[in-house]
Amino acid sequence: MSKDDIAARMRALATDDKRRSETARLRESFDEVEAALKAGAPQAEVLAELHAAGFTMTMASFKSALQRIRKERAGDRPARRSVAPAPAPLRHDEKPPASPPAENAREGDKPKARITNPADVRKARKREID
Repeated sequence: MSKDDIAARMRALATDDKRRSETARLRESFDEVEAALKAGAPQAEVLAELHAAGFTMTMASFKSALQRIRKERAGDRPARRSVAPAPAPLRHDEKPPASPPAENAREGDKPKARITNPADVRKARKREID
């Protein structure tokens, strides 16, 4: 099979309405749809015309598709959930970085003791609160 044959088959897939999603088909007619909406045509009427042209999407899916296509066209498509990069692993001779002081800590206040073992838990339970 030659490169031209493959290219022709891919173009046929890209234009075959039976195999493409309705959003992909709407994307082709988006400029006309958007022009009608900006001219004041109600979304329900625009969707009715699309139904006459063979679309079967609901009003909710129509609105969702419009929103997604507008974002794509604006270039504001948000990145997928970004995850903060993991900190570099510590070597065996390094100490972890110090955490910043608490916002409500006053200067001169000593940090409170941390609970590191069961005895500290018992001591904390017996402590009276001011």
